Amino acid sequence: MSNNILFNTITQPSSENVSLQFLNTNTCSSTTLDQTSNYDEVHALKRAESYVWTYISPVLIVVGILGNCLNLAVLKKLRFWRRTPFFLLFILAITDITVLLDGLLRYWIKHTFKLDIRTLSEASCKINLFVLYFAMHYSSWILVCLIIDRFIKTNFPFLYMRVATIRKTSVIALAAFIILAGINMHFFWTNGIKGKDGSCGNLTPAYEYFGEYVFTYIDLVILSLLPFIIMLILNIFVYRALKRHLKFTKSSVVESRNSRKAPNRRHFSQKLTRMLLLNSSYFLLTTVPISVYLIYDSYNKCENELKKTKMSVAKSVLFVFQYSYYSLNFVWYATCNKAFWEKTKEIFGFKTHG
Repeated sequence: MSNNILFNTITQPSSENVSLQFLNTNTCSSTTLDQTSNYDEVHALKRAESYVWTYISPVLIVVGILGNCLNLAVLKKLRFWRRTPFFLLFILAITDITVLLDGLLRYWIKHTFKLDIRTLSEASCKINLFVLYFAMHYSSWILVCLIIDRFIKTNFPFLYMRVATIRKTSVIALAAFIILAGINMHFFWTNGIKGKDGSCGNLTPAYEYFGEYVFTYIDLVILSLLPFIIMLILNIFVYRALKRHLKFTKSSVVESRNSRKAPNRRHFSQKLTRMLLLNSSYFLLTTVPISVYLIYDSYNKCENELKKTKMSVAKSVLFVFQYSYYSLNFVWYATCNKAFWEKTKEIFGFKTHG
């Protein structure tokens, strides 16, 4: 329901339309709610939702784009093309920028300027949906690749020297790109501009069913559930390996001068692993709630205006929380990895030690 319709029905309490409006929107409530208090609460909730998108999202957009651009610059200084984790982090930064520009920026424009770029044309509807879902899925699986890289590095170091090459990593990244693009290709024929209001959505009842009750589960599995399971299990093994390495380091009292560089490399690798542990944990924390919500929303067809508004606010908060993952990567990198912070200072002209 649009705000104009809601305003019209409330400002004419004597008309039959008011009774009809609230009777029709109260089908999932067993009691009749006070119309005036309903309107006040709905209006307050919609205003709060608008504030979330209008004022919080631009902060995440600016921080995310600047932070990920800094990631790219730092990784270039670290010669990302020589080390597999840096190569994957470079891809991840580009993917996260894409998510912010295609997803969060659209929401900000929509709520600030009342313009939905997704409904500008048939092409914008299809491309925006495809790019957004693909980029979010690809970001998830690049992060999975990073955790697998750290798992092999910490648990099978000799195997890691043989399998962790830029060429093999590039093939894996390309394979993931092609597979995920194929999974999301359906947006080009299932979605488009429809109806008199020109909204972007599923074009037929069959596609509507697929989008609401089939692809929602596919999205849950690809975006968060399967990555969640893989990363959770591997993170446990990585964490245990880090604890073993820490005990070994503390127990090593005497080290030869010839092996002085090896502990430094090992320490750097452990810092990188801890950084990715934190990053992957935050990813799981931000993506699972919205995925679960979308499944619940598919089956919750309540027409009560107040409940619908509450659900919409919850959805907005969870979406913004999810987008914060794509915005805050540089914060994790800079705080958990000294090399990132030192290279960042070099970019801005500050002298670094050592």
